[in-house]
Amino acid sequence: MKVYTVHIHPGHADPLEDAVLIREGFNFWAFLLSGLWALYHRQWLAFIGLLVISVLCNIAIELANGGPEMDFFLALATGIGFGLIANDLRRRKLARQGWKMVDIIAAPDETGALHRFLQKATGIRPVAPAKPTANSSYPLSYNGSIPTP
Repeated sequence: MKVYTVHIHPGHADPLEDAVLIREGFNFWAFLLSGLWALYHRQWLAFIGLLVISVLCNIAIELANGGPEMDFFLALATGIGFGLIANDLRRRKLARQGWKMVDIIAAPDETGALHRFLQKATGIRPVAPAKPTANSSYPLSYNGSIPTP
């Protein structure tokens, strides 16, 4: 099960329709494509921070006469660190823009989490199919004989 936080903007016409779900934990895409992920999510300060860290790492490599191994290690460490904090940065940005965190939902995927949140928010429960009763007009089991009228 994955855990998601649900954020809504109270000023929108239908806040439930515009709900944003953000998964807790490590963000693989932010780890793999740090700068592009920051730009895609309009995290301008995070992108600038990544550039500054990259420049500082390059300076450290030059000063230490490091090779490609040191470059790889620092890039890997930066990617892991950004992957760990990326979703939290998104939550903080939404909070600054007036969005409210209204719920925490556990579900196998984002679609299931959104479905659970909407069920919880609207109060509508799924209806279970009716089970056949013993006094129904058709037999529940076939015993091999044909009934006679």
